[in-house]
Amino acid sequence: MSDSRRVYRAIRQAMKQLYPSEPQGNVARHLNTLAGMVTGIVLGKSCQLPTLAAKAPDDTLAESRSKRFSRWIQNETVTPECYFLPFIELLLTSLAQTRPLVFIMDGSEVGRGCLALVISVVYSHRALPIAWIVVRGRKGCQRQLEIPPHCLI
Repeated sequence: MSDSRRVYRAIRQAMKQLYPSEPQGNVARHLNTLAGMVTGIVLGKSCQLPTLAAKAPDDTLAESRSKRFSRWIQNETVTPECYFLPFIELLLTSLAQTRPLVFIMDGSEVGRGCLALVISVVYSHRALPIAWIVVRGRKGCQRQLEIPPHCLI
């Protein structure tokens, strides 16, 4: 078994344990895609979709995996409550056991005239995003950003 398949299986198994019951149907399929993306991030040390796709274990072409990851990200039924929040508490708890947590906040211009406010935890010289919101506007405007309750830690 290749290293990428071993990492993928470990990640998928750890994710499944956080659900109260065995994921079924689309949730299980989406969880497999998320595990593939996390495997790509871990092994590729990058968050760019082509790099993720190249490192994720699958029998399909890397370009097909990249397209599948892109569609998953854009899918409206993939919500933070179902696919991200179950893992944040476990991540923060395990990080807090080894060292003090350091959070950073960044506001950046993204896309076409949008602003992203991202709260991240620093781990191993990397910023792991914990919560974010994207709004239309120009950088430097005096608009107050409201963070939805599901994004607060």
